[in-house]
Amino acid sequence: MEFLRKKILDTITSFSWLCIQGITIVIAGMALYSCTSLRDISIEVAVLPEYPISEDVQSIAVLNRSLNMQSVNINSDSIEKILINKRMNMDSVFMDSTAADTAIQVAARALFESGRFDVVVPKERNILRDEYNEIGNPLDVNIINGICRDFNVDAVLILERFSEKLSTKYYYSNDEAVQFGSQLFSATTDIESKSDWRLYRPDNKKLVLRFQMGDSIFWKDTRYSLKELYSLMPRTKEALIGGGIASGLKIAKCISPSWVNQTRRFFMTGKPEIDQAVNLIKVNKWEEAAAIWAKYATTDKKKIRYKVEFNLALAAEMNGNLDLAIEWGLKSFKTHYSKPAEVYLRTLDYARQAKLKETKPMY
Repeated sequence: MEFLRKKILDTITSFSWLCIQGITIVIAGMALYSCTSLRDISIEVAVLPEYPISEDVQSIAVLNRSLNMQSVNINSDSIEKILINKRMNMDSVFMDSTAADTAIQVAARALFESGRFDVVVPKERNILRDEYNEIGNPLDVNIINGICRDFNVDAVLILERFSEKLSTKYYYSNDEAVQFGSQLFSATTDIESKSDWRLYRPDNKKLVLRFQMGDSIFWKDTRYSLKELYSLMPRTKEALIGGGIASGLKIAKCISPSWVNQTRRFFMTGKPEIDQAVNLIKVNKWEEAAAIWAKYATTDKKKIRYKVEFNLALAAEMNGNLDLAIEWGLKSFKTHYSKPAEVYLRTLDYARQAKLKETKPMY
């Protein structure tokens, strides 16, 4: 691995030194020519989660075991009446079944959209718990085996416990900056959610993963009209559901990759038969694009070949093969010096080093 990195750096250094020693003007002309054919493309790069799940888990069923006799589904109007009866100031703990189900649905969607898992949310997804405090005991492996068999999945993610503390406050004070004694009304709504999740596998030799997490959402606004202020703040039910959304997103982020936007560059060659590959990369068909570019990777025309080699480096990176990307990048750099190739080789080396450092145990 270190040999590959040394090869990259040595190649860049030696070629850069040649530029300084005698062909600066020529290279400047080449760089100017190259830039006219460069294009940008936005890509998404995966970031490993805090707890990467082993490859034996490709599909997950998501269920809810957080409901018990204390769980309720208060409709929006009823909970607003409670808020008004408390003079718009509330500090209460809720076990709202709609918010809990929202956490389930959001977690499932986020896990699926990560591209890492296939996800099933059963229609009958609630496992009732007689005693809410019996959280210490995980489900029996035979029950998990049955769920995995029934829904043809490799693992089961269960929301074991879910509660939310809702705090609201409405107040006013004289606004000294406004004439005629106008009053400034302020309001805050704060949701603190606590959730407890377990990831089960149909094998009692596999560790049952437990995730205990908390999250909070905060809203604040100020207006000169209490009526206008109230209309702008989230309804109490909406705030509870918002807590469920935050919980679902958080558990998904713990075990599935997230994606960050980055920009990469590629070359247009000016040859229609080669540049038809560009239409493919715009729809994320990198393997098909690489197949077209590969046909011209041995052309005798260096001003074409180095661009094709550069593009093949990009295709290899997008297909998850950093070593091959570096190999093509070095070929492009040696075929015909270009500043974009030098920059891209450093980018690839950084990505490779980051990947080595990011290596985490699989769970």
